[in-house]
Amino acid sequence: IRLFLLKQKETSNPTTIFNHFRNLKRFFNWLIQEGQLKQSPMASMKRPRVPKTLIKPFAVDQLRQLLSLCDETTFLGLRNKAIIFIFLDTAIRLSEMISMQIEDLDIEHGIIKIMGKGAKERVVAIQQRTQKMLLRYLLSRDDHHRCVWVNEERQPLTVWGIEQMIWKLGKRAGLENVRCSPHTFRHTSATMALDNGAKEFEVQAMLGHSTLTMTRRYVASLNSEKAAE
Repeated sequence: IRLFLLKQKETSNPTTIFNHFRNLKRFFNWLIQEGQLKQSPMASMKRPRVPKTLIKPFAVDQLRQLLSLCDETTFLGLRNKAIIFIFLDTAIRLSEMISMQIEDLDIEHGIIKIMGKGAKERVVAIQQRTQKMLLRYLLSRDDHHRCVWVNEERQPLTVWGIEQMIWKLGKRAGLENVRCSPHTFRHTSATMALDNGAKEFEVQAMLGHSTLTMTRRYVASLNSEKAAE
């Protein structure tokens, strides 16, 4: 196991190596629970360290660049802008975005029901501009799928489809020094909420975190920027 993790250092980042370690440890603990092992071979192993890097959100001008590339006169432009608006309003995960169903939407009241990690349900709010964009997108559809997001062929959109859409927009916009991914929108939304006066517990609820540990990474990132300013 040690040799395996050491070999991974040649091609993987510290977070990936830590995930390998955690998954292997859970597997051996499961074998113990099932009566297949008496002791885990990883019992004395210390978990690998993961550097605590600052989270880099999108800058406001970068968001404007991305949105300017979404042509509202086209189906894909409407859809892509609605997705970006919802990411920014709600800070939901990519998996939560892709699993969204029509019945989860309450556009009139600006509410979306989300099924998060661990089958934990919560609601998130969207602002009026996002409500209008989402409604325009839905009215432009001519299919009968219950999922909210579809591709140009009117088939259910995939996780990979959203990832590629955001990556391509970032490449067309020429964005540099920021990772152009769905998760960056989650970072950006949480950071903007904190910057606009939201409390830690409010952002924790919005993000769907079970503890404040991860939420405080966003706080630390924002505090660092404020101190520099």
